[in-house]
Amino acid sequence: MDTSFLPIDFINRMEQDLGPDFHAFLRSYEKSKISALRFNPIKADDKAIENIKDMLTGPVKWSPNGYYYDDENSRPGVHPYHHGGIYYIQDASAQLPVEMLSPKPGDFCLDLCAAPGGKSTQIAGYLNGQGILVSNEPMKNRAKILSENVERLGIRNAIVTSEYPDKLATKFPEYFDKIMVDAPCSGEGMFRKNHDACTEWSLESVEMCAARQAEILDRAYEMLIPGGRICYSTCTFAKLEDEEAVASFISRHPDMTLIEEKRLWPHEVEGEGHYAALLEKADPENRAEDCKAERETFSFKKINDKILNDYLIFIKDTLVDKWRDNLLLLGDLLYTLPDGCPDFEGLHVLRGGLFLGTLKKNRFEPSHALALALKADEVKRSFNVSSDSKEIEDYLKGQSLMGDVSDGWTLITVDGYSIGWGKTVKGQIKNHYPKGLRKV
Repeated sequence: MDTSFLPIDFINRMEQDLGPDFHAFLRSYEKSKISALRFNPIKADDKAIENIKDMLTGPVKWSPNGYYYDDENSRPGVHPYHHGGIYYIQDASAQLPVEMLSPKPGDFCLDLCAAPGGKSTQIAGYLNGQGILVSNEPMKNRAKILSENVERLGIRNAIVTSEYPDKLATKFPEYFDKIMVDAPCSGEGMFRKNHDACTEWSLESVEMCAARQAEILDRAYEMLIPGGRICYSTCTFAKLEDEEAVASFISRHPDMTLIEEKRLWPHEVEGEGHYAALLEKADPENRAEDCKAERETFSFKKINDKILNDYLIFIKDTLVDKWRDNLLLLGDLLYTLPDGCPDFEGLHVLRGGLFLGTLKKNRFEPSHALALALKADEVKRSFNVSSDSKEIEDYLKGQSLMGDVSDGWTLITVDGYSIGWGKTVKGQIKNHYPKGLRKV
């Protein structure tokens, strides 16, 4: 077997750690990478799974919405369902930590190191529009990708921020019910999938990662309400970054208890290497409800109906519901924030709730984010195309469609799932799919 790409220090340490299992572990590098995706319950249903069953090869046993796919003969990244946020391409092992965290509708959740968005979008699926998700990524370029994925999956109740953990901890003391810490790590679990990761690895880098992880975990602790839970995860095999990191964290915070700890080994499961630990904060004084009551929330300022006139015309003509609650106007950009939205003043926010659209001169232009968040029964006009039709190919390339639809903004759906806007004039549906997303 060719394992020449693996660092020798890594091989020696793994042989020492694994003992008799080492050779089975090493043989796992002979296998090709194993690909998986996760259906988005905000938009997908059983019909969506059935529609692409030929692409799928079996379920991920620890993830109810996860499925393996045939990497040789399918290209899920270019399928219309990917464009519409029906699923998210995500390694099977990476789907485990959120299942352990088990967010529930109404929870206030924080994903502290969230890019590119796999775990955030998974959390959002379990919240199902109820509660709050703060998705944070300190690196600005990665935060932009995170924001785009939150938009693509039609998530309405997420606030995407780009801050370092210490600033968030100052802003949100004892605030969140559930915190996901998918910590930056030495990436050993990705060596099979990404040989380039080996060149950046060293024993010193493992130590550096462990020090950074301790800092991140301490800040997460400060933001966790009594009785709340943290799931800490990495994609590395290094005990210093995994079991020892958790043990050290508990020694610093003895009111934290290890509830569950799991490792996924590539020679034992269909997936890459992953580690996850679920921890709970004690609440001996029953302070959880007081902490929830003391949460600072966003203060809304009433917007004059005259300023909103073009938006009000749009919602009356296009949407079934009124869409008047929790509105925030930033310049000419209009948002709706989730109920109980945190006060994010002073933070760098890329996306606050759901971006509705732009107030332009004498008209309102709805956003692509709004289209992706809507269902066909929430609009007065929709036009459906099949996922295997020429029409959807034309639409994703930016071409107009023809349909028996009344004039006005029209939600385009693929197999019934929203994918973007069109604007109908006398049977011609002008394309409003964003130019930057169009297929060439």
